[in-house]
Amino acid sequence: MTPDWERIPSPPMMDGALYMDAVLRPHRSLSAKAFQAMFVAVIAINAVVAVFFWVQGAFPVAGFLGLDVLALYIAFRMNYRAARAEERVRVAAGKVHVASIDASGAERHWVLNPVWARVAREGTGVLIRARKMQIRLGAFLSPDECASFAQALDAALHRAKRGA
Repeated sequence: MTPDWERIPSPPMMDGALYMDAVLRPHRSLSAKAFQAMFVAVIAINAVVAVFFWVQGAFPVAGFLGLDVLALYIAFRMNYRAARAEERVRVAAGKVHVASIDASGAERHWVLNPVWARVAREGTGVLIRARKMQIRLGAFLSPDECASFAQALDAALHRAKRGA
């Protein structure tokens, strides 16, 4: 295996002990049930306001209130779609495997010998560097989660390098 990241078409076989198997997903604080409750409340409030304006003779306002609801729905759908993205990091004795799955389900896979891997925190996320190339992981993590993940990844890489 070369000292650079190697892009591969599918997940590799991970032989030997697995020192890390982490799946990173964006956090969403609003569950599907809470979204429904919030959306019903927004529709109810907008309906009351729309009826008030309709009775006053300002019927075009009702249409604009409907546009607000539509815009809010579209924004949340886009947010939930983006939340389907995930990153997976597996560290074994002879291989580091990084998989990136975007919101549409497209997968990209990279492998590297752990001897060449270096972990760094830079801005948002964690970088795994190898010579000229680097892969950024966890850009959506909070600073505390990012620090914790970087420490765990660094420890897993050290164990993989030692073969312990």
